[in-house]
Amino acid sequence: MLLGPRGSGKTAFTGHLRQWAQRVPLASIDAEPVGEHGGTPIDVLIETAFQLSAHHDGIPRLGFPALGSLLAAVGTAVDARSREQAVRDMAEALRAGRAREHSYQELQGIVDGVAQLAGLGLPGWSSVVVPLVQGGVRMRLGLRLRRRLAETSASGPGRGATADFLVGVNRLYHGYPAQRAEAERVLLDSFLADLRAAYASGRADRLRTTHCLALLDNADSSVGEAFLTLLLESRERSGRPDPLLVVATARRRPETLVRAETGSGHRPDYRESWPQSARFRPLPAGPLLVAGQLRDLSRREVEAQAAATLDTLPAGSVLPRTDNAVQWLGWIVYEITRGHPAGTAAVLDGLRRMPADLPWDARVHRCLAPLDGSVQPVPALSAGPGLLELLQRDCSAQLARLMPRAAAGVTLGRAETCESLWEGQEPVLREFVGYCADDLRTVPEPDEGLPALHRLTRFLLLRRLDGAPEEDGQEDGGPGSWKGAHGALRAAAVALGDRRAVAYHDLALDDLGSAVDYLRDRFDETGADEWCADLAWLQRAPYRWDGALPEAARDRYERLVGVAGGDPARRAITRLLAAGWITPHPRPDGAAQPYGDPLGDPYAELYPDIVEEFLTLRRPIGNEHDRHVLLRMAQRYERKPWW
Repeated sequence: MLLGPRGSGKTAFTGHLRQWAQRVPLASIDAEPVGEHGGTPIDVLIETAFQLSAHHDGIPRLGFPALGSLLAAVGTAVDARSREQAVRDMAEALRAGRAREHSYQELQGIVDGVAQLAGLGLPGWSSVVVPLVQGGVRMRLGLRLRRRLAETSASGPGRGATADFLVGVNRLYHGYPAQRAEAERVLLDSFLADLRAAYASGRADRLRTTHCLALLDNADSSVGEAFLTLLLESRERSGRPDPLLVVATARRRPETLVRAETGSGHRPDYRESWPQSARFRPLPAGPLLVAGQLRDLSRREVEAQAAATLDTLPAGSVLPRTDNAVQWLGWIVYEITRGHPAGTAAVLDGLRRMPADLPWDARVHRCLAPLDGSVQPVPALSAGPGLLELLQRDCSAQLARLMPRAAAGVTLGRAETCESLWEGQEPVLREFVGYCADDLRTVPEPDEGLPALHRLTRFLLLRRLDGAPEEDGQEDGGPGSWKGAHGALRAAAVALGDRRAVAYHDLALDDLGSAVDYLRDRFDETGADEWCADLAWLQRAPYRWDGALPEAARDRYERLVGVAGGDPARRAITRLLAAGWITPHPRPDGAAQPYGDPLGDPYAELYPDIVEEFLTLRRPIGNEHDRHVLLRMAQRYERKPWW
């Protein structure tokens, strides 16, 4: 089982496997639309068997006589004109759930009809489904069928004559829900029995050199979960191996996986299955199931896609004004998306399609900008709205409306406990708590290790919060506005006595002076290590675009700093905090970084200012360790972050 949120590449990966495995028995099913159209797990089973039975050169075609007999037994007639129509006809009774019992005579008529179709030489499914229950069938074939059916669920209908058994399955299927569930188990058992038999003979052993592959997308849908449950229960009952490898994908942990973890007494951290520097190795979740989580792209992988993007630019297009265009583009896109696969692809595609003469700093400013008129001029191209819709597709409309204000918090827990953000909407808050507990849609905040929004998700939500109108009659604009959301979180931090969080939201509210006051006090209270950690934390406070695309980094820096006041240390801290609030930061020793907005200074033009202010701060310090810490911090900004 492959786990990953929306946009993580699950469907693309199964598509790659589908192309790679064209020469082996292969089935590829998306369970979500099956359920949306009223389908059942048996529809997934039928489609799986149908696709596995397709012809492949050099490999004997798979047949499913036991399964086909049981399907006919529950009341299916087939259309001789179309192989695809035949499958739909055979599944009709299962989908419609006709609540009537078939007499032996009715079943015999169905059997005769299917046999006549097979006698016409109809290719494909109907020749697989011929039910071997007629009196004139050869004893050897009838005995083989009875042996297959004997491998089905032990609690199934009586084991009398084959026809009596099929009538019993029919009655179970159209009986009470518990009886229907037993009939579904019998159908799954017969499917696996047919597969085992296809690999059992000496000739099959020579010709079938690979197992079968079934790709099940959206296995966390109700139909997908039910099918996987039937499959795993059947395998547990039989205790025998079968030649079917199932690769399932899910954007949530399905109940099937949860039960497997419960049975094993251990819940693995599936993020450990694919570290960026090693191969993907799924972790055992139970005796019959292994699982792993698809990771985001590494910076080098994003850089490779950036190189391909630059190669496809029209002749005469301007290039990034830097020493290495590929490294710069890979770095800036990675900083924007943090390697989110769908986000990376959408951003690079949007950048490529922008006017050939548009400078690249202007391109990256536009690539995720809102298109709702909250930013002027409205960009002609932006991947932002489409990506945000994708990332929030599993949220209710009510939660999606409130998520921008939750993005104002550093962690999701801080937003959850800020009561004024939720305006007493308890059902929405409960859904949000479930969101916080979903480790596929959240990431650990690097400093605190608590659930936080993915960088791309938070960036897009903050852009929506930035454009939200302030409510009339609300002094702070209401909790749905930028001012109101950050004001509410600031008030909660004041109540908790969390001075650092207060300064963080002061900065987000454009109160640079209050944030500087906090850092100036801390400069005298603590050592350089802790002070630099506070500085780095505050510098990542979000900032408003305030109705326009980001202004040039130098212009914004000069506007914020003006004529810095106070003693020399306070003036240096003012310039250092302002520059660091605007510019992106180098990643220390490959460690994960908290949220940051790289669009304020895409070419890192303010790095020399940061170096100068760190050196200014260290001059009057007598403590050798603290002087060394500030020197090392200055050295980090002597190199461009994409080098």
